[in-house]
Amino acid sequence: MRRLLPALTVALLAGAASVACAAGPRAAALEARATSGALYDRVLPLARLDQLDGSAAAPAVTTARFRQAVDEWTRASLVPPVRGGIAALDAAARAGRAAREVPLAFLDASFDRVQPGAALSESAPLTRARTFACAPLVPRTWHGDDVRFRFDASAWFGDGPAPARLEFDADDGAGWRAIGAGSTVHVRYSAPGTRVLRARTTRTDGTTAEARAVFEVAALAAPAPDDTLAITANVPYQGQFGTGSAYVYRASGHATLLNPVVVVEGFDTDNTMGWDELYALLDQQGLIETLRADGFDCVVLDFTDATDAIQKNAYVVAALVGRVRDEMPTGATMAVVGASMGGLCSRYALAWMEQQQIPHSVRTWISFDSPHGGADIPLGLQYWIDFFSSQSTGAADFRAILQRPAARQMLLHHFTTPATTSGTPDPLRATLLSDFAAVGGWPALPRLVSVANGSANGTTQGFAPGAQLIRYEFNNLVTAITGNVWAVPNVTSTTIFRGSIRILFSTTSQTVTVSNTQPWDGAPGGSRASMAELDTTAVPYGDIVALHPSHCFIPTVSAIALDTTNPFFDVAGTPGLAGLTPFDAVYVPSANQEHVLITPENAVWVRNELWQGVLDAAPGTAAAQLALAAPAPNPSRGGVTLTFTLPRAGRADLRVYDVSGREIATLARGARAAGLHEARWDGRDARGVPSPGGVYFARLVTDSGALTRRVLRLP
Repeated sequence: MRRLLPALTVALLAGAASVACAAGPRAAALEARATSGALYDRVLPLARLDQLDGSAAAPAVTTARFRQAVDEWTRASLVPPVRGGIAALDAAARAGRAAREVPLAFLDASFDRVQPGAALSESAPLTRARTFACAPLVPRTWHGDDVRFRFDASAWFGDGPAPARLEFDADDGAGWRAIGAGSTVHVRYSAPGTRVLRARTTRTDGTTAEARAVFEVAALAAPAPDDTLAITANVPYQGQFGTGSAYVYRASGHATLLNPVVVVEGFDTDNTMGWDELYALLDQQGLIETLRADGFDCVVLDFTDATDAIQKNAYVVAALVGRVRDEMPTGATMAVVGASMGGLCSRYALAWMEQQQIPHSVRTWISFDSPHGGADIPLGLQYWIDFFSSQSTGAADFRAILQRPAARQMLLHHFTTPATTSGTPDPLRATLLSDFAAVGGWPALPRLVSVANGSANGTTQGFAPGAQLIRYEFNNLVTAITGNVWAVPNVTSTTIFRGSIRILFSTTSQTVTVSNTQPWDGAPGGSRASMAELDTTAVPYGDIVALHPSHCFIPTVSAIALDTTNPFFDVAGTPGLAGLTPFDAVYVPSANQEHVLITPENAVWVRNELWQGVLDAAPGTAAAQLALAAPAPNPSRGGVTLTFTLPRAGRADLRVYDVSGREIATLARGARAAGLHEARWDGRDARGVPSPGGVYFARLVTDSGALTRRVLRLP
């Protein structure tokens, strides 16, 4: 059981004194008068158990706040509770996801606290209260038309036994219904949206209590994959074989993988993303469904542990690529897309396969805002998370994530315990870079493509090196809290974190100062709104203020692997950029964007790159015998002729689009007999206006599948 911050003297950290006043006899005297067995003043009351008082007016809690409440009561208890606190909650959540159920968890417990307004002393008057809270351990669903809520006695926390039955309202219009321990309630929601669940219990003393919780219905019915493949690496890393699940979502009319695009997931912080979550991410701008309409089969890799070593998961990618290669028709090729960390895993996998002379049949590899030159989370924010992790479950969870192998491999600056005066990466990063060099660094056979979310114009995140990012200060008679964060400096010595917590009679503080750092926090790059998320976090004492909302997460120069140490390198203004990067083609927007955001512009660009290499080859592009011949002549200043073959009679739709996806002309539409057909585009749009020179795409959609050809129109 985790206790309050220990009463110990912390050494000087980066030049600043840390103080811890021993709680000793005074705290023991206060604890001895807590008749409930739990003294709430032993912890920072971030969950505000006093607000969760079992009344109908109590606030609706999120799953995160409920976890915090259970953790606070567990740590406030003078004797460790029987159940395992957060570990038990997380185990129940994993079991629920595996069973496609939503476990309901409850906290019904008494506690003592220093009477509000009273001065803190060993003889301070105590007041006794009771809290009642509930939450769904799976906070959202993509299958709102088929939800099963489960009440299990193992998810009941408190100082008494779980009731045999209680009442539950799923906010579906059906009102209150009884639910017994070990049973489920089947709910069908009629629309997506946020729901407020309610639970009501009658205690053995006859009193009743009610709790409310937030539950998100993200969708009523997400599409199901056509198949799910269990993938195990053929090669171990440090004695262990990586594993994953590959979700197969084929194009319409495809019974097998004919034109596959393998998509590799990124850094899934808690490994809770499955098909539903990955589909929602990939279908931004309708991308995944558009690719299927284009005739591409999507294969999405979900690592069992996406926070494990990049090399370990790279061997999972290699195993999947080999399996997809074996299913494709002879002569066909595939594309591989790696999102964020997935770009590193797939890069290593393909380079390793080439080194081992294992054919991969990958024609195009697309890296989507991947940290080839490293990733950045402000070092001061990392120390903020480390400092408050003993009191906040959210901070503790994030600290554990920062300590996972993949995070340590990717981050340019990584916190240390104790803190040091130089912001440096974890040693695991050097090992990763060495292993990349050992396999040749980059795959040589595919076309290498990079998409960045960071600015090409040197646009910063809106703050200078060393600028303050977070301000959090509070002080009253009982509690004092400080948690201030600054960006890393540009070489010079600067304080990046100053924190302090006073609980009962004990104060712990820390100040971290660093120098000789590169100012990555404010550099151009795909961003994350980490500071804004802290700002919106409701805290019982004071207010966490974000002085700037977002920081650089994947620097632009990192995403396109530029050979430079300058975070503010002028990408747009540098001639001969191709000679500074290993990529054959790069997409860099003018303004900074959210990390791995799919925009209308980069979605079209990705589609065009995926078409590279399949536009002049019929095998593997659609169902058997469906064909769209190369335009003739191509390129052309005048008209072009397009010939297509239908394997059977049916619908045929042939249209011309520009690179933005805008329709230019319709060449064929309606029912057609089986066999050979011909259509001609005269180079004009639907209004008869000649189209300007540039790249266009002729797209054929039939009942048997879809095909696309590139048309180059000369000025």
